[in-house]
Amino acid sequence: MTSKIEQATLKLPPTFDKDKHAKLLDKWVVKELGEGWAVDHANIKDGTVTATRQTEITEIEHGTGTQSDTKEVNLARGTKPADGDRTATKLEDQYPGYRLTKFEPYLGWARLTKMSDDTVRARGAIAQVLGVKPWEVQVTDRAGGGFHIELPSSKYSSAKHDDKLQATVETDIGRDGWYIKTNPQKLTAEIIPSDPPTFPGMIPYPFERKVPRLVPADGQWAKIPFGQKLGVGQESGDDLDVDLAAAAHGSIAGISNGGKTVAVNGFIYGLLARGFELALIDVKHKSTDFLWAKDLCRPGGWGCESIKASVATMSLAIEEAERRAKIIAEHGVQKWTELPAELGIRPIAIILDEVTALFLLEEVPKGLPKDHSLVTEAIQANLEKQILKKLVGRVAAEWRFAGLHIFICTQMAQNNTGIPPTIKINMGNKFLFGSNPNDASRGHAFSDARAVPKVPVNIQNDSKANRGVGAAELEGQQAPCVFKAFFATTDDYRQHLLRRGVPQTDRPEPTPTEIAKYIPSLDEGYDDSPRPKSRLETEGGFGHDPMRDEPRLRGAAAAAHALKLAEAAG
Repeated sequence: MTSKIEQATLKLPPTFDKDKHAKLLDKWVVKELGEGWAVDHANIKDGTVTATRQTEITEIEHGTGTQSDTKEVNLARGTKPADGDRTATKLEDQYPGYRLTKFEPYLGWARLTKMSDDTVRARGAIAQVLGVKPWEVQVTDRAGGGFHIELPSSKYSSAKHDDKLQATVETDIGRDGWYIKTNPQKLTAEIIPSDPPTFPGMIPYPFERKVPRLVPADGQWAKIPFGQKLGVGQESGDDLDVDLAAAAHGSIAGISNGGKTVAVNGFIYGLLARGFELALIDVKHKSTDFLWAKDLCRPGGWGCESIKASVATMSLAIEEAERRAKIIAEHGVQKWTELPAELGIRPIAIILDEVTALFLLEEVPKGLPKDHSLVTEAIQANLEKQILKKLVGRVAAEWRFAGLHIFICTQMAQNNTGIPPTIKINMGNKFLFGSNPNDASRGHAFSDARAVPKVPVNIQNDSKANRGVGAAELEGQQAPCVFKAFFATTDDYRQHLLRRGVPQTDRPEPTPTEIAKYIPSLDEGYDDSPRPKSRLETEGGFGHDPMRDEPRLRGAAAAAHALKLAEAAG
């Protein structure tokens, strides 16, 4: 578009004196050039003056036929940017069906373009999100439906506006499934009509993906495939990888039959295929889900036969971390990835399933003697669970630099189910399975549940698409997303690993000696002789004895004592 401002340069008279003649300069320019001309600026050194005027053209039409799609008009001298709304109202009323699409007050012109109601609505919604005037956004129809957009360079920011633009596309411009693709470099965007994105019934595990060799320094070993992100429109989403170099630990939550176990089995495969050592901890009756990988664990890494075995498995991993810490110090480096590759040190992944059952303390029976077997067994079990919880917290907080990574799996990750905040805070990779978890579940699973998208309604209502879906919040990696876990049978995982030469062990369980080494017993330091009989057994009760200096039983205590005596007599 050429300027509607004409410009002319005049040579000043030789007798011109800026101090005497400056106020007369405008009259002199009008005399020389005619009405409408005004001084723009003078160059005293060159002896010239530049004058401008707006053209007398009131309208230029572009196009063919009896009607034109655009009209370009001149603006009155002195029009300012603040006059935009008034100018738009005036011109759009003068030319029905046209909208102000370009406003150049300093150049003296404006453009009107014929627009449909849908285009006007789209332009207004986009302008509202960006916080600009409608004519600052150029919107035209797109071949195949939707709209092409030119974004204003002074206002648009992809980080600030893309999510809001997507929301307004779905609610104000189109419908669920429509999406926007922006090009921040070119300041353009496309609004594309589409059906809502979805998942297929099953997404096969990508065995065809190249598995990187374990080279600690390059970081590729740390990217573990987990699933596929929800795509845009009808396009398939990208793979969702968990980067353990960015966030070493994680939590996997979700209700029963929500897809956790399927996802964890795929995760185990990805870890073993990339050279990780594996430790598995679970309650005995649930550990059948992972029997396929039992002999693929590190020696002593199958901690599923009892809580004692779980404690021993964790302790053996920490013992190895302590050994590595000495090697790291000897080499004068900060973490295991900086050690020489010839040392053969591999990362260790520790996966705990059914953490609530592993951590939640048992109720100690009341009303029984302290040395009763039911009481001592419960106290011993709680002692072991407390030790296990403490070891998990230590690994999460202290041993990342030695190559230990821990993932906890549970139905609900909250304090009253046994998982304290001191452990949750170190779980950087957070997953929640289920197509429609409630707000409480999301609040416990994520650091910022408001920033994590929910599974779309169309997927929630599709019994095939919603299998194995969830949401993820991965610290320091990518934006929170909706995903679906990869699937393969455990036989497939095992066969692929054996073909890759993943080492097997003939002693996956901790030995009795190792368990005894790490598990304290309540019986330690106690006399094994029979306990002395109580007064209830020898004298028939604990009631008041006038020969002893003790208070008389009264009220409920006296009634309870009388009941005991009656029972004994019977």
